[in-house]
Amino acid sequence: MNATGAASPDVFVSYAREDRPLAEQLAQALSASGLQVWWDRDLAAGSEFTAVIEAQLLGAAVVMVLWSADSVRSTFVRDESSRAAKTGKLLPVRIEDVELPLGFGQLHTLDLLDWDGDASDEAFQNLLFEVRRRRAPDLALERPRLSRKWPRRSTLMTAAALALVLGGTATWYVRDQRQGEVVVQAEKQRRIDFDKSEADRHFRAGLDQQYASVPQLETALNEYLSAVELRPAHARARYYLGHVYAQTGKPLDALTSFKLALAATEAPLDRSQRADAEKRVLTLAVVEGEATPITRLAATPAPAPAKPDAGAGAGISAATSAAPRPAAPQAPKQPPRIDPPEARVAQLTQAVEGLFDNDKERRINATTSLVVDPLALSDAVPLAVKKALQVLKDGPAGLDASASSGVVNTLVLLQSALPGTLQVNRATIERLLDAAQPLGDYTAKQAGKVRDLLKQALVRHPVAYIQIANPAQRPIAEALALKLRSFGYEAPAIEQVDARAPEATQVRVQGKSDRSYARWVAKVVGEAVSAPPASSALRNASPKTDTYEIWFGRSLCAPGGLLIDGCKAA
Repeated sequence: MNATGAASPDVFVSYAREDRPLAEQLAQALSASGLQVWWDRDLAAGSEFTAVIEAQLLGAAVVMVLWSADSVRSTFVRDESSRAAKTGKLLPVRIEDVELPLGFGQLHTLDLLDWDGDASDEAFQNLLFEVRRRRAPDLALERPRLSRKWPRRSTLMTAAALALVLGGTATWYVRDQRQGEVVVQAEKQRRIDFDKSEADRHFRAGLDQQYASVPQLETALNEYLSAVELRPAHARARYYLGHVYAQTGKPLDALTSFKLALAATEAPLDRSQRADAEKRVLTLAVVEGEATPITRLAATPAPAPAKPDAGAGAGISAATSAAPRPAAPQAPKQPPRIDPPEARVAQLTQAVEGLFDNDKERRINATTSLVVDPLALSDAVPLAVKKALQVLKDGPAGLDASASSGVVNTLVLLQSALPGTLQVNRATIERLLDAAQPLGDYTAKQAGKVRDLLKQALVRHPVAYIQIANPAQRPIAEALALKLRSFGYEAPAIEQVDARAPEATQVRVQGKSDRSYARWVAKVVGEAVSAPPASSALRNASPKTDTYEIWFGRSLCAPGGLLIDGCKAA
């Protein structure tokens, strides 16, 4: 007897739902051979599916796993196989010519390829022998000798008998077929109900992890993935999976999940979730027609050799040369920055409050909003760190669930920031990491990830690419490059782009590059060209460090255009 009170089976059959017809055929053949077989057709309506399956698996003498292209991708089949392997009950059987999952390929595996249900087939007889041998290991069983030849007399007698009874069984056959179809449909519905029940269980487990006072995003991710494997049209599992992807730095996966959530038909989104998903799709979508970000080698040009008798002309030559770079990596000089306007600070302060909101749903939405918005992230970081330090001022003992969750959300936000933002806020971030350390293993783990990023930020310089439209702009560009390098920027060799240049000078900010740096870059560019440049964001870009593109306009230093001091005479 097993834990459910039922007799323990000889064989437990594990399979993917796509292989159900063959699993049924095999179960019938094994039962006809005198074995007690359990497969999920035997689930009683209203029973606790997971508990029943676990009890039958633990009680079975042999766990037969049917490997196919579908079952190797099934979370349930892999899980059942792992449990069976740990207890020494696993009997792997290939029903398709596939490579077994990692960890199972070294086990002795039987083949039942292209089996048509014939109980006399040699492959099935070998399988039956192996089951019986494992069921009664102390008995000396002899492997069966198989023959496909029937005596002629027996064949003739069988044919005659068949002819006599054929007419009388026609009515029974039709009735039995109809009953069989009803049974098949009932079993199919039972399997669907089981999948839905398990999917909902995984979905609720994912929510518990994501809603927790200390959100466990990695665990929530796995639960949601299990839910959508069983129930691909589960809209809410797709929706929350999108949030986890966004918060863990997988924007393309997040975009796909939010799109699938909007299209899914089961467990449909409510009105607020649908509106939020639509907003995420717009934010994460690739911007059509956006300029391709520059990614050329960000290495500062070597300085030109100085001439002994340098005169006035040599002064220009020296100005065009890069300052020597020390051989060993050093912390970059802190570039100047300009804070956002007060109105923007007030707006972002309200957004940061959402990280610590009492409402679990609003906490998730607020975190995702700031993580995926390149215009907001860097300016929101100091506000979020300040708020987290405030709630931690009395130590971990005084934290409620929303405050504890807000601290973790702040650490998630920091993991999305680029080196410039981390450098700017290094002192307060380090205070936060120290204060968050006693909050438990998971929070400490997230804090450790931020510490690693802080170390990397020490040797990551911001990059400024300068593009000019004509040779007359080069002296202005070279002077600007020198200035940027003096403040710790990498300024690679200037590129002349001719007609690809915009009409007016622009500063383009790649991805999540720090906006306080960007405002200063726009200021010094405006001073260099005697006109404020237009600023724009390259949302599609994903730079590893803060990166800014400076495009001199075609009208600068051009005949009939803007002529300023520094334009090179033709």
